[in-house]
Amino acid sequence: MLTLLTLLTAADPLSEARQAFADGQYPEAERLALQAAQPPQEGAALYLVGLARFRDGRPTEALEALDAAGRAPDAPERAGWSFNRGACLYALERFAEAEQAFLEATPDESLARLAWVNAGFAALDGGSPERAEQWAKRARPGASERETVLVEELLALVARTRGLAEDAAAEAYRQGLVSFDAGRFEEARAFFLQAAKGDTASGRARLMAGASAWRLGERETAREDITSALALPLEPRDSQTARDYLDRLSFGLRAQGKGFQASAGAGLGFDSNVLQVGVAARDVSTGTASAFAEAGLGLVARWRLSDTLFTELSYGGTQRAYALSSAQDYSLQLHRAAVALEWDVARRVRLGASSWGDLFFTGLSAFRGLQGSVSGSAWLALDESEWTSSRLDVAFAHKAGLVSEFDFLTGQRLDATLSQELRLKTLGLTAWYRYRQDRIGTLEQAVSGDTTRTYVIPFAWTGHAVGAAARWVLNEQLDASLNAEAEWRDYLSDSYLRVRTAEGAVEEWGRRRREDFRFVLGPAVSARLSKHLQLSARYELLVNASNVDTRLTDTAGACVAPEYVCHRYDYTNGNYTKHLVMLELGATW
Repeated sequence: MLTLLTLLTAADPLSEARQAFADGQYPEAERLALQAAQPPQEGAALYLVGLARFRDGRPTEALEALDAAGRAPDAPERAGWSFNRGACLYALERFAEAEQAFLEATPDESLARLAWVNAGFAALDGGSPERAEQWAKRARPGASERETVLVEELLALVARTRGLAEDAAAEAYRQGLVSFDAGRFEEARAFFLQAAKGDTASGRARLMAGASAWRLGERETAREDITSALALPLEPRDSQTARDYLDRLSFGLRAQGKGFQASAGAGLGFDSNVLQVGVAARDVSTGTASAFAEAGLGLVARWRLSDTLFTELSYGGTQRAYALSSAQDYSLQLHRAAVALEWDVARRVRLGASSWGDLFFTGLSAFRGLQGSVSGSAWLALDESEWTSSRLDVAFAHKAGLVSEFDFLTGQRLDATLSQELRLKTLGLTAWYRYRQDRIGTLEQAVSGDTTRTYVIPFAWTGHAVGAAARWVLNEQLDASLNAEAEWRDYLSDSYLRVRTAEGAVEEWGRRRREDFRFVLGPAVSARLSKHLQLSARYELLVNASNVDTRLTDTAGACVAPEYVCHRYDYTNGNYTKHLVMLELGATW
């Protein structure tokens, strides 16, 4: 119980009021004290008014009088005044303010232990048995017999409150699990929050509240709950679960989670224009169509090096084999091994770096190396909100033709890409701009059956591209995607036909600086057949428009000596359309 401190010291102007208070005549004491509330004893009189009103069962009016006394020139001694304010605030159920007022009385050694105890009662009724126990233990040393009784009473109430709270929290947690398992996540969250309030030292209820929020799509709330859970006592397994949830609530590399994953796939497809692959020697055909088979394998291992540092090792390999005999030399095999590292610098800022190597092989019966490359990249990502992220990537690659036939593929590539991502509940959108320099070599290819003519074909170019990608999650089994890109390429040097005349002179015919526009469109649909199997169908459209094409019409009189600047001497048909369709069955473990 709480104890009210009274002041009965005689003072001539207030003696009658003080005597009435001592006799228990509180209304009369109040009346007389109000009459005496004039300087130089205004503060003492108002103080007595407050005490009388409190004893008369009027704590609101008592607090008003005590506050007025505290503002008077002769304000009462601070410790006792704070103690009695605490009693009024406690009676008004303003427990937090009462606790603070009692604590302000503790510097007075004569009041300290009683003030600690009363602060404990206020803390307990305010919902904090932890602080109530703390104040009780502060009051115990040096307590009198009467004060010791109050301390033990407070500690007994703390123990009882904790027991009841723990029982209620346990039941709320059990109800939360039932609701969670039934998919009623909003209801489950309410139960888990109730359990967390009843057992503030347990992180498991707060963790499950965050898990429920995650299932409801409330990512920010989920992150706050799970972060709070990690600051509380948790079993090692629960701590691991909390960190796994934070991974899912993050972006970038961390969002992929830790562990090992393997994938494999095989499919059949059709390519309407096999020979237009971008690295071929001169070809002026109108297109070679062929069916193909493709198989692939992927391995990924991810680690959480710390709460802010994540790494990934990966390998991927694919083989595409064309069925048409004239197209088999364009069959392609790719191997890539990569390592990536990403650091969560701050709450919404990520820095990353990666390095990878590629090996390309071409042909079937004449299987041989095509190109190898070593690449590195770095990126800075800013996650502005739960819905948007911006990212800047810079990448550099050194490429080399693996056999002399493909020496022209040797050189460097530089990429700079700025992208913006938008994440909605069932839809993800990414838009980007990319600048690229592909400074590879020049191919010199003799005209078939004519030793006096050689095509000089530069492959180096710079380009600007814009694109967008979208992915829709239609339901748990079905999703769809769409990618589109437009690119403008400017080649870095002229192509031409080098001609050795009968007189032995060398001439350059049809010199032209190539410019291309490319448009790529790729819709796809995937259906999950089981936990490990997925069936995908995709279509790719490539449209290339170029000023280099043997079929283009020249203006009259263009094809004249000595330059012969006309399209009949172009080295390829640069205007073409390519369609590709594929059906693939994939598996993941």
